[in-house]
Amino acid sequence: MNAELDRIEGSWRPLMELVDGMDDATLAAPGPDGWAIKDHLFHVAAWELSLLALVEGKDRLAAMGVTLDPEAETDPINDAVFQLHRRESVEAARKYLRDSHSRLVAALAELTDADLQRPYSFYQPGDVVEMRPVIGWVGGNTYEHYDEHAGWIAEHPATRS
Repeated sequence: MNAELDRIEGSWRPLMELVDGMDDATLAAPGPDGWAIKDHLFHVAAWELSLLALVEGKDRLAAMGVTLDPEAETDPINDAVFQLHRRESVEAARKYLRDSHSRLVAALAELTDADLQRPYSFYQPGDVVEMRPVIGWVGGNTYEHYDEHAGWIAEHPATRS
């Protein structure tokens, strides 16, 4: 698990350095799609909470604060998270992201490498039968996700003014 935590922190740090170098006006300015950089922060945090709920055997959508059909696709989930948080402050976005990350990393630190190889269905037995190892969800909702959003944030029109 240490290698996985190192990968998580290795992508987390550059994301935080990028965001911490921006003022509140930059973080709050909406882009052409309506998303401000702060909305990306809420989004990343919500998916971290979804992963936390996954490994704790809890309802992933409820952890994100949204009520949708459990079979909902990713885009409607992302839109629901956006709608839930769009009017919140930059300060709230920063806090939500840091808190979710702290909670997630603490929970993941308790897992072993063997735990990460357990199937998704081990952690979410009431969900669809999914036998792929949960480690894929760890990467997809942490370092891969951080890198993806760091790229979008760096290209956000508000960073060019």
